[in-house]
Amino acid sequence: MNELQIPEAAKKDKRSFEILRVWAAFEQQHVTIHSGLNGSAKDFGYLLAELAIHGSKLYAERSEADEFDMLKEILDGFNHEIINQTGDAEGGIEK
Repeated sequence: MNELQIPEAAKKDKRSFEILRVWAAFEQQHVTIHSGLNGSAKDFGYLLAELAIHGSKLYAERSEADEFDMLKEILDGFNHEIINQTGDAEGGIEK
């Protein structure tokens, strides 16, 4: 009911699969990661980078700001959370 739409390319590709889900519930993030991921931790970093780039486009469009400036803000938030770990990492690995 509160799920985002599946992208058309994912619907058309018979080999597509969901990689992760991030939900907001009770003012916290809840994450499920697909356990069958191939690749390395570095590859997961590439995935996070692509997500950040998509996010920068969203915030740039929403605020009529520069995408690079929005990406810098995202990276600032990322670095702050990596260093301080203020959240409670809850979730699971989907088997």
